[in-house]
Amino acid sequence: MVDSNAADPSLTISFRKGDTVAPACSELPDFLYARFMTPISPGRPYGRYQEACSILALPGMYDEYLGSPERSKVRYAAGRARREGYVFQEIEPEDWRDDILAVNASLDERQGRPMDAAYLTEPIPPRERTPGCPRHREAWYGIVKDGRLVAYAWILQVGEMCLFSRILGHGAHMDLGIMYQLMTGVIEGLMSSANLRYPMYERHTSGTEGLQFFKHRMGFRSCWVDWQLADEPVISRRPAYEAAMRRGMERPGPVRRLARRLRRLASTRLRG
Repeated sequence: MVDSNAADPSLTISFRKGDTVAPACSELPDFLYARFMTPISPGRPYGRYQEACSILALPGMYDEYLGSPERSKVRYAAGRARREGYVFQEIEPEDWRDDILAVNASLDERQGRPMDAAYLTEPIPPRERTPGCPRHREAWYGIVKDGRLVAYAWILQVGEMCLFSRILGHGAHMDLGIMYQLMTGVIEGLMSSANLRYPMYERHTSGTEGLQFFKHRMGFRSCWVDWQLADEPVISRRPAYEAAMRRGMERPGPVRRLARRLRRLASTRLRG
């Protein structure tokens, strides 16, 4: 469900908890719901991953997404990688441990920061959760050329959404479209197998300008999200002053004055 009138669209996204009896169909929704809905500080009434989430709201069909005029650059980049001989596939990370380590070590910096040492000492995070149904599972995908893995993504598929928990490419191959091939491959596969509707890639302002450009080109946008465990009623906790400010920009008189007061109040709270 999308509220297209808001400055940042408002989405309600369900984790589809308990749609089968498999443990992961409840464990993964509980894990992400707790992580996303815990406030970043005690004074905030909403979760740390509700405001300014980087979300791609997909249409009903993959061809409708990739075939749109806005995705022409994405089609070209992913197609270039395929023409260069790169192949997208789902992977078992333990089978590619050395290549994953080589990808992680191929650049000294990522997103303007030194590469985290954990990526070099523990290239594959512990996998503690048992498989669930196609809509509730962890999955790894990769780009392979000449028998070597050159990019990979670690995904949590949970209900209507998937979280790109990790996505990295080898520095020597990044200019050949492999990250677009990887991203579109994941989206196409999960739309088919899990009815994916909302890929998520951290907060929309996270990362360097290059990463933000990549996300924007893919179609990710800054969104407010009301997370839903299953199909329970949701009462949005989006701060009321944001809605008042948007209305105040459009309407004269008392509403605009109220918006100005609420804006000053919000600024005072942030400084405090």
